[in-house]
Amino acid sequence: MPLIAMDDRIRLNVEADPDNGKPALLLTNALGTDLSMWEDQLPALREEFRVIRFDDRGHGGSDIPDTPYTIDRLGRDARGVLDAVGVESAHVVGLSKGGMVAAWLAANKPDYVEKLVICASAPHLPPRDMWEGRAKTARNEGLSALVDAVIGRWFREGFRASQPEIVARIRDMILDTSAEGYAACCEALGEMDLREDLALIQAPTLVICADHDAAVQPAKAREWVADIDGARMEVIRNAAHLCNVEQPEAFNRVLLDFLRA
Repeated sequence: MPLIAMDDRIRLNVEADPDNGKPALLLTNALGTDLSMWEDQLPALREEFRVIRFDDRGHGGSDIPDTPYTIDRLGRDARGVLDAVGVESAHVVGLSKGGMVAAWLAANKPDYVEKLVICASAPHLPPRDMWEGRAKTARNEGLSALVDAVIGRWFREGFRASQPEIVARIRDMILDTSAEGYAACCEALGEMDLREDLALIQAPTLVICADHDAAVQPAKAREWVADIDGARMEVIRNAAHLCNVEQPEAFNRVLLDFLRA
């Protein structure tokens, strides 16, 4: 699919399955990743859903604007992708930054969201100066200065030792990300605070977290459940932040059980 222009003319790289009559499912990505982060989910999801993926601005094959990013802007991009592929509403699944984007969409454009799945994410991630520091490092030193720390947060030590090829693939994905796009998204996360929006979310909501996630611990992830009416949480065992990659079978099972219900 060609690059698709958003309302500010920034073009996003979008991959959407053909309209096959199945329910639409939008996947939104973590910081520093592209749409291939969902490869382990595609075979299972495509049996029952029309899968739509895209690269955030500044990531993957999408344009890299030099204007500031916000969660509002990234959320409007997600809406724009659905509009561009002719989908009026979809199940929306987001991990890490993608979970925040998905929650923004459910709160601010509720007609677009059938069911909401928020993974390895939190509605507020202080301190702001930490995100500003990461942005500065990305711009001044490149993502090579950050990638080891990111991989350390995203995967357990045992997984890093036993699955080096998988870890190397994700590492390369991070390094291939635009430093400016990464930095601008860090700044968006530093300013983000969705806590007052959570009561607006009416879609059935599942929160997925991992028991070894040092970036978003289960207690932090539970903030979604406290303020979204009817939301519930499932914990993926023996996984860190990128739990869809580290424990794909368990992740897929929890996700599909919720979407099928």
